[in-house]
Amino acid sequence: MPPAARLSANAVAVAAGVDSNWVYRAVEIGVLSEPHFEADVIVIRVYRVVSQFVWPDKPRQRSKKHALDTWQLAALHAARDAVTDPATTPATTLWVMQDSVQVAHSRADRAKLESASEDGTEPSPLDGQVALRFPIGLWIDELPAILAKTPKRKPRRGVAAKSTTPRESSPR
Repeated sequence: MPPAARLSANAVAVAAGVDSNWVYRAVEIGVLSEPHFEADVIVIRVYRVVSQFVWPDKPRQRSKKHALDTWQLAALHAARDAVTDPATTPATTLWVMQDSVQVAHSRADRAKLESASEDGTEPSPLDGQVALRFPIGLWIDELPAILAKTPKRKPRRGVAAKSTTPRESSPR
């Protein structure tokens, strides 16, 4: 297996389609650590949503900073784990509820989560609750193409010129 490519904070932000402030904020509170890798692109996409989401029955002031709740941490860990999980397919979906996180790796798994029992006596695990649905399998599948298009920073001219040209001592 080739070593994982390291990414700059800016590359993670560009690949995730978010402002770089999201990445810096995630590092600051411990959601991401440095150096950054491909999985961080998926994590930051999920983080951007779950960090702002407020459950309907749990209002909170937006003007105050809040530590991440357990459900948010569980969602972020599940997203990170899905990047390296061999069961992950383009159909993999992350469901985030107030009290649990579910990962469905196929359309059949998703149908089991979304549907009531065959005889109709048992409700769907998602019935009666708010749930966030993330298409992380699709995001993971698109990641290599997105990273290939992500611009790489080149050294500044002054720095590059200084590092490649041997220094000459000036006569005094």
